[in-house]
Amino acid sequence: MRLSPLDIAGVGVDLPEPVDVRALATAQGAPVDGYRGWISACHGGAGDHPSSMGVRALERALADARVSAAELRLVLFCGASRDYPPSWSVSTEIMRLAGASDHCLGLDTSAGCLATLTGLDLAHGWLALHGGGHAAVVAAERWSHTIDHGDPASSALWSYGDGAAAAVVALDAGAAGRLRFLGAEFRSRSAYNGYVRIEYGGTRAPVAPAGVDPHRRRVVGRSRDEVIAAYREGYAAAYAALRARFPAEPTHLVCNQISPGVVGTISSELDLEDRTTVTGHETGHLGGPDVLVGLRRYLDEEHDDQAVVLAASASYAFGTGLLVADRSREPRPPHGPPSVEPAGTRKGVTP
Repeated sequence: MRLSPLDIAGVGVDLPEPVDVRALATAQGAPVDGYRGWISACHGGAGDHPSSMGVRALERALADARVSAAELRLVLFCGASRDYPPSWSVSTEIMRLAGASDHCLGLDTSAGCLATLTGLDLAHGWLALHGGGHAAVVAAERWSHTIDHGDPASSALWSYGDGAAAAVVALDAGAAGRLRFLGAEFRSRSAYNGYVRIEYGGTRAPVAPAGVDPHRRRVVGRSRDEVIAAYREGYAAAYAALRARFPAEPTHLVCNQISPGVVGTISSELDLEDRTTVTGHETGHLGGPDVLVGLRRYLDEEHDDQAVVLAASASYAFGTGLLVADRSREPRPPHGPPSVEPAGTRKGVTP
């Protein structure tokens, strides 16, 4: 089944101020010699929750798209973090805060750091089945508090940061998007489920033992070489399937991961080295929001590529998606300054 392309009508981000994760680790007594992750990571404040950051990003995406919240037919939340446990719905809270109508449906989805890419694919198919229109894909994470910066064994996670990003997408709705999403391909490595996990709070271990941080996130049982090999294989397989499905020749990659080295591994595997938009230097690893924060930067920098790859993964699944430029449309006036700015100001899109 071939669908009409999905227009990327608007993209917005909301990013708290970054901190130096090496300074945090040093203050907690952990050695930082040999640390290979991102140096900066955005850390949220008291009012930065998945729904509050998510709605700020969505409002900026709506302004960028020149679309009202009342026009949305679907809101997909694609983050792992939540304000409250289920069945409380982050997507529905974002709908309420943004002013979406009762005709809009909110769905919470979860696929780790891959969820935004799966969300674009889901929105594409949902809109096609429901006659087109506008949808929002919103990703937000508030997980820096789950990282123990004093634990050298957790140094691969020190750069986990907080933030949100949103895309307003449209199918057969006359949206003036500069890029159009054709589709995505995925590959799974189910044996790696649980490589990064929080031990407590689920049905297997609902309560942490006395004196144990119930929110702590940790890496479990895989060597770095094993993980890198899995990433290479997973991304290569997903990209091969994408190239087999679509004839376009990609010339740019939007990707962010837990470290510069992992991004380098992915860009090398996809043969797009030196043609990659990366945001980790300023933001750290944001999980689901990463790919849209990178896309916002790509749009701000006004590249002229005909085809762009979005790449994202969890430890247990890998995906690549394809965006193509729509050169037939009249360019719109600039919407404002770049959204991924130097430290010192709250980061977002100014319509």
